[in-house]
Amino acid sequence: MMAVYLASMTLNMKARFKLFNFLQYFAVGVIGPYLVVFLSQKAFSGAQIGLILGVLPVGGLVFQPLWGLLSDILSKRRLLMLVALLGLIVASLGLGFSASFSGVFLWAIVFSVMRAPISSIITAMILDYLEEINDIDSYSLIRLWGSVGFGVATLVIGSLFLDRILVYFPWIAAGVFLSLAVLSQFLPEKGHGFTYTGVKELGGLIKNPGFAFYLAGSMFIGASFGIYNNYLTLFLQSMEASSWLIGVIMSIQAFVEIPVMMAVPFLLRKYSSRRIILLGALILPLRWLLYFLIYQPGWILPIQLVHGLPVIAFFVVSVAFVDRLVDTKFRATGQALYSTVLMGIGSGLGVMIAGRVIDSYGIRQIWLVNIVLGLLGLLILTILFSQMNLRQGEETPDRPV
Repeated sequence: MMAVYLASMTLNMKARFKLFNFLQYFAVGVIGPYLVVFLSQKAFSGAQIGLILGVLPVGGLVFQPLWGLLSDILSKRRLLMLVALLGLIVASLGLGFSASFSGVFLWAIVFSVMRAPISSIITAMILDYLEEINDIDSYSLIRLWGSVGFGVATLVIGSLFLDRILVYFPWIAAGVFLSLAVLSQFLPEKGHGFTYTGVKELGGLIKNPGFAFYLAGSMFIGASFGIYNNYLTLFLQSMEASSWLIGVIMSIQAFVEIPVMMAVPFLLRKYSSRRIILLGALILPLRWLLYFLIYQPGWILPIQLVHGLPVIAFFVVSVAFVDRLVDTKFRATGQALYSTVLMGIGSGLGVMIAGRVIDSYGIRQIWLVNIVLGLLGLLILTILFSQMNLRQGEETPDRPV
């Protein structure tokens, strides 16, 4: 904790954002792959686990856009971030010490509400800062530190703490959120808000009429990501993979993101963001098919090497794509809407369906569900991009992320 405080005082602003991304995705690396193991060790059924995992993204559906809108209107992003992170500390400990399903379920709702603003607010803060220093193309170079954090977390937890996850999970999560709370108070925010004139002003939030269609496609993509993020660990355990192999498989996906993220500015100079997004969407159902066909866990390792492109397509390139479609004063709100659909509605839908499928048909069948979800997302995005008539100002090459 003292190290985070000292780093916050001494690091330059870009380095602080990189550290925040590292810690933020370190928390994701603890919760995403291993919460399902934590819940399984509490002896909950597949349906119960599906409900708990499903409420995490679904519970933020209302609150994520609301948090984002408040952030834009009040321009109190540091304060809102602090409130959310302190709530996450309490919710993490509540998840750890609740023995009953109802108790864990209620704390999962609190966790969901408090987690809702983190991603959209920090994204808006980074974009604000990079725009101010005229360096918007370096977003991916900041975001890649999230991949490093995720990779370190999944490797460490999977290799060292998986067998005693019931003991360590709540304390590790709470400790990371406390570090983020300290660091958040040393990040910049805009000095003033704007006058909000009512619901009608939100009508100007979406400049491109295809935005809603884009969100629809993202919902199915997010559903397949949600199943992958939450159930891959259990799938590996079902094939009797060792703890160290699980840690390596879960971490390598993050480390392969790093060189791809470093290449994003170059890729966007050669290819449009729409082409990168479509390629990322195409890879997903092919990847889920390979998971379904594999019966030896070691063969999943080489498949993880293609993880980078779908991630940069929907978590980096799409950030800039969405940012162009919304008024800058609603920047956090626009990112919150996208995040809500991708990893809120989509992810929640996916994990709840998967929980039912596991109880009825076994865990391997979740990859068949993922194939269908991925193909639906790909189809919608293909139709959208093929029919878009971009206005003159949007026909210029996509600006780098």
